[in-house]
Amino acid sequence: MSTSKSRSLADRIVSASLIVGLAHICLKFAGLIQVKFATHYLDSSLYEPIMVVAFTGVINSLFLIGEEVIGPAFLTIFMQEREDKGEQGAWDYANVVLSFHSLLLLCVVGAVFCFPDFFIRLFTTWNLQDNPERYKLLRLSLQVLAPGLFFLSLASTTYKLLNGYKKFFLAAFGDASTKICVVLGLVIGMWGFGLDHRALFAGLLAGSVAKLVTHIIGLWPKRQFFRLSWHWRNPAFQKMLLIMLPLLAGIIFAKVRDNFNNIYVLTHLKEGGVLMANDLGRRLYSSIQWLVPYALQIALFPFLCELVSQKDKERLGLVLGSSCRMMLSLFVPITACLCLLAMPITILVFWSGKTGLELAARAGLSTACYTLVLPAAAVECVLMQGYFAEQKTVAVTAIGLFASMLSVIFSYVVVVHFQVGAVASLLAVALGFVISRYLKSLMLSLYLQKSTPIFKGAEMSLFFAKLIMLSVLTAAATWLASYAANQMLPDGVNQALETLRNGGQAIGVSRLKLVFRLGFAGMAAAMTFVAGAFLFRVQEAKQMLNWVWQKAAKKAH
Repeated sequence: MSTSKSRSLADRIVSASLIVGLAHICLKFAGLIQVKFATHYLDSSLYEPIMVVAFTGVINSLFLIGEEVIGPAFLTIFMQEREDKGEQGAWDYANVVLSFHSLLLLCVVGAVFCFPDFFIRLFTTWNLQDNPERYKLLRLSLQVLAPGLFFLSLASTTYKLLNGYKKFFLAAFGDASTKICVVLGLVIGMWGFGLDHRALFAGLLAGSVAKLVTHIIGLWPKRQFFRLSWHWRNPAFQKMLLIMLPLLAGIIFAKVRDNFNNIYVLTHLKEGGVLMANDLGRRLYSSIQWLVPYALQIALFPFLCELVSQKDKERLGLVLGSSCRMMLSLFVPITACLCLLAMPITILVFWSGKTGLELAARAGLSTACYTLVLPAAAVECVLMQGYFAEQKTVAVTAIGLFASMLSVIFSYVVVVHFQVGAVASLLAVALGFVISRYLKSLMLSLYLQKSTPIFKGAEMSLFFAKLIMLSVLTAAATWLASYAANQMLPDGVNQALETLRNGGQAIGVSRLKLVFRLGFAGMAAAMTFVAGAFLFRVQEAKQMLNWVWQKAAKKAH
């Protein structure tokens, strides 16, 4: 394998990742604005039934089952068909998938609309006797939002089609258009015209349509290939179904785990706001995961499919291994810094309107725990693409089931059996999730190593030694800078939390000083990370920094 070839592939992957990352910056910026307005205008009695259970729990889970089952199986076969049979042959297969996907979605949407009580019992412990208002609102939310599932889920397939043509930006920007519509619904409807939560319903439905429309715009030059097709005997379609079966079991169990941990278990607690605090606590880590690891996995997958079709195992292992090390060199130091700054970040973003300091502080504790998962999630994002490219779905399913089961058992034992309080429940759910993801990433890497060598023992030992030193140095600089900034310009967060714990009313928090503290600590962390990468000779971090510097210099000229 020539160095120029390797470099060329790396440049293409990183360039594609940056394009996807740029779209995801738009997406997550819009998403944070959406959550900011939602927490400002909706108290926990509205936010939890609509946003946490109905949209995130039921609608989004059903959407993700389709996306995570169809997506990996669909794209790799689409690209193989295009290489073997040409574009028309690939679209013959794609049209069958789109047709049956649409039919299945109509059935699922009908089920949610006609039987909302079944989904309420499946996802929560709420009932008409104990929680009549939340139950009725959740029932209405499911029936109103059910049609949005059709457009959201169908857009997951068009998303993969755009990725197959390497139109990464427009594919990812479809999600941002959804968030923008939700924000418009909140701002125009609830703030501008003083409407109630029905304005949020309108924004969510309009956003689901907007996502699919965005993708259709991107695929418009290929419109001559679109047609309904019920040719279920298509060999490529039948091959996709065989690949999907083990994935389906794993994804369903993963969604059961998420909803059991994040909704069902927490509805056992009588105290309000716990679901909302857990949901907000997941926002920071998921936003960062979408910006870099998820962007990389989307950009990486088409290139891995090409390497698999070329039967280039050596190069495949090299790309996967270097990508994992690059993710770790970035996310282990970032995680250490974010854990130290999680509380002030969460309070700055979410403490406003109908979201009080106590709820924001609980979300901050949850955020600190959830951010610990970032290194494991980053490695998992990369490794999963290697498994999907090689169509090894059974192994992925078995490993995922085992890790998910541990997370579910841990949450149930701590929250339900021992009946710990609200704060301990939040920590147990978050830490159980983190531990299970680290175990899953470790098992994925060990199993893949048997067939596709991605790591070398001595090389990885030296890498981890350097990485630990870099992370400790970066974390120390972050803590010292945060402490110094708070001493110079006290933002009042620590005093407000202490007052709240003593039963008083928290006042005197300065958002401007809080921004200064976070900005000062962030600058110190970034400068220390750059200096430490060169001091400890962490090659992966240096490569990223050099690549960014070269591209910036080239743009300047």
